[in-house]
Amino acid sequence: MKPWSKKLYRALLKPPPQLLFREAQLREAEALLARGESFLIRGPQGVGKTTMAKLSSKKAGFETVYVPGFRCRTYNCLRGIVKKSALNIIDDYGLILRDSRVVELVRCLPFKIVITHTGLFSKELEGLREIVMPPYTEEEILGILEERVARLSLPVSWRVLRGCAREAAVYSGNVRIALVMLADYLAEQLAGDPF
Repeated sequence: MKPWSKKLYRALLKPPPQLLFREAQLREAEALLARGESFLIRGPQGVGKTTMAKLSSKKAGFETVYVPGFRCRTYNCLRGIVKKSALNIIDDYGLILRDSRVVELVRCLPFKIVITHTGLFSKELEGLREIVMPPYTEEEILGILEERVARLSLPVSWRVLRGCAREAAVYSGNVRIALVMLADYLAEQLAGDPF
């Protein structure tokens, strides 16, 4: 992959400055944080769970610790990152090896946002308020693609955006799939004209 191509992918996949089509869930997350409540964000991949956690915690102004479950999968790793005095965002919780020590550590954290995929139910998460992030619709994915293309001033036709949105809607409404498809298309189209 050429350096400008990597730059293109990073630009398209970078978390957005705002969360489109999830305003009600974002307001709910902000209200929970304002009251000092922990909560769970549940939904399929690519629907804005992590973006929502990060945006709501940033607005709340708390010291925040981000724990990427895909990288930090063991008790020792988790224990070395979390802080009892901070808001802990535990992402991809289903990927963490949840032995009894992890379960107890997560259960005892006083202030946390736990992000997990649909279908994971763990005893230590019982009682947490839950914010559900549904799959994006084709129209929502199209709106996100249009915003991203306009913000980055990318030369893409509406027809291409519609095709990416339609295809991604088939795959659980995962906007990341649409963004990767768009990046692939642009990388091919711009091969002679670097980004």
